[in-house]
Amino acid sequence: MAKDNEEKLGRRNFLKMTTSGTAALTAGLIPGSTYAAESKSDRQINASEKPYAKKVKLLFLGTGAADWPGKYPPISKKLVRGQVRGMSSMLVNGHILIDCGPTVLDVMNRYNVNSAGITDILLTHTHSDHFHPDSIVAIADARDATLGPLKFWAGPEALKRVPNSNRIEKCLVEIGKTFQMHGFGITGLEANHLVGTTEEKCLYYFLEGATKNFLYATDGSWLLKRTWLYLQKKRVDALIWDATIGESAGDSRIFEHNDLTMIRHMNETLRKRKIINPETKIILTHMARTLHPPHDQLEKTLLPEGLIPAYDGMSVVLN
Repeated sequence: MAKDNEEKLGRRNFLKMTTSGTAALTAGLIPGSTYAAESKSDRQINASEKPYAKKVKLLFLGTGAADWPGKYPPISKKLVRGQVRGMSSMLVNGHILIDCGPTVLDVMNRYNVNSAGITDILLTHTHSDHFHPDSIVAIADARDATLGPLKFWAGPEALKRVPNSNRIEKCLVEIGKTFQMHGFGITGLEANHLVGTTEEKCLYYFLEGATKNFLYATDGSWLLKRTWLYLQKKRVDALIWDATIGESAGDSRIFEHNDLTMIRHMNETLRKRKIINPETKIILTHMARTLHPPHDQLEKTLLPEGLIPAYDGMSVVLN
């Protein structure tokens, strides 16, 4: 499979997993045209109302850490799966973009994602590989003006850095408070990560649908106690971990990023508390270029233990 052209994988192939903690991953794209007619945002409703999204589609638009190039190869260049990683970003059901770095527009172009269908952006933090003002403005400007502004969700300090535009509506994320959009109850949780010496609180996001829930947990390392206490009351059907460091030992980045040993320990604890179960998809993203082997080697090593290394263009369906 690793020798297949990435574009062919994106359009036709279906990767079947039989290891513990995995089901079927569609290695494909979510065509932008599918969502162009649905691009109007849900109104924000009372968080006590039951979420109604019955199907969850996750499309990885970047799976690399900050040491990958900030410019994605041109679409004319054929890529093997995992050969190149954009800055970490993920699209949920074609409408909700988590993080918006410098490569996201190029990756969307490669996988035929219509940026005009994006109604909301959730920001984890303002490090430059996750937050790129020019990309944010481009996505906002691509929307039909009659549909209203792009909603940009972030913590209070991060919102101060968002460009001022009548095409962008700034929406506050308060840690631990749930808001709703597109059938999801969404809660920002504090991450174990810092943005320099600022007061900014970095965020994970927990999204609850009608039947499936998932946690997007990057950037960060060990779960903070308050985040852990919140998750004890939840069930997680997909867990997307920061996996910056891989198997490397003695790397100082463990104080704000995960290595695989840390992930294994946290997974075991989450299993014992029945927060995750054998069917939970455990997906690794935000992988450093210099700290991981080639993708085909990663799959050979990690899939048997139920760890799924993500790659740009990988689509996961929870239903």
